Amino acid sequence: MYVKLMTGSKLGKFKLCTTLSLLTFVTMFVCINTYAADSDIDEIHKLVSGNSLRIVNYAAESIIYFDSDGSFSHLAVQGETSQGKWRTTKDSMCATVLPQPHNPPKEFCLYLKGRKFGETWSEIDEHNGEVKRTLLNGHPPQK
Repeated sequence: MYVKLMTGSKLGKFKLCTTLSLLTFVTMFVCINTYAADSDIDEIHKLVSGNSLRIVNYAAESIIYFDSDGSFSHLAVQGETSQGKWRTTKDSMCATVLPQPHNPPKEFCLYLKGRKFGETWSEIDEHNGEVKRTLLNGHPPQK
């Protein structure tokens, strides 16, 4: 009944077309953004899951092995180890060492958008000075 009343005049037809066009645009926009967000998360997940991250700072070298089940193990050259869980966002990998005394546990996130395997980049950490990170494809043997 509503559509019939609206389409009885030129103004009614214009309003109906405008409303349908707007609904189509909004639906398309939501679908594209949802797909883009999922694609970004998949991209970061592929960089992390089943792969490794080498970390070098002034004190030592260590490597983090990311398992596909969302867990990780961290091994430092000096023999220190830690474990925890990881997750991905649209642009980062976030890791939580477990167990830890903080409630809720503290999470560390590393921006990985646009990174590639074999790429090394440096950042300055307030506690450790320059930190070099390298994404490694797979799990290289421990030294």
